Amino acid sequence: MVNRGDIPVRFFIDERRSGGGIRLTDELFQLREAIQFGNLPLEVEARWRLVETAWQLEISRNALVVDVDGMDLVVSRGGRRTSLAGCRDALNGYQKGKCFYCFCDIEAPRADVDHFLPHTLKPVNERLPLDGVWNLVLACRDCNRGVDGKSSRVPERRLLNRLDTRNEFFIGSHHPLRETLLNQTGQSRPERVRFLDTVYEAASSSLIHTWAPKSEHEPAF
Repeated sequence: MVNRGDIPVRFFIDERRSGGGIRLTDELFQLREAIQFGNLPLEVEARWRLVETAWQLEISRNALVVDVDGMDLVVSRGGRRTSLAGCRDALNGYQKGKCFYCFCDIEAPRADVDHFLPHTLKPVNERLPLDGVWNLVLACRDCNRGVDGKSSRVPERRLLNRLDTRNEFFIGSHHPLRETLLNQTGQSRPERVRFLDTVYEAASSSLIHTWAPKSEHEPAF
């Protein structure tokens, strides 16, 4: 069940009311053949680590705020900064194991944590909350800092729609970062759309040049 409705692919069927049991479907076994099968246990562990970190820092999961420190994800409270490097796997699951920009397959531990709107905008407009998880994506090294990589440019606007989709994946789930995204971008859908439009226009007015990957694999989301 996702958003109060059945997902299109069923991995098991509950037949207990009709005298049966839990019947596993072929789709479940086909997962073993998928290229991202190895990421599943890593993502589960990463989600749990986020909750454990909130408990360790004695903060409500609903108040969990994730920032970026260099290439590392961290949670902060009272001057304490706790690394969440392993929680890249949690981000990876909501990009379906793909680079955010070119959709090539990535392994989360080796992926770059990239600011969708460049971190260089911070001195230009300190009001832009660029370190929020809403602005953090996982990217392959070629897209992030390769010869033709994004570097400090603003992605094309069509990629903003992709960011919106990725963020809504979080918000539509029970992921520990759901409340973080709602607090950072808006409690309602119209508020979140306005937020992204506003920050994108502010970024574009400061950094004129836009960027897009030279080639993309088949879209994953």
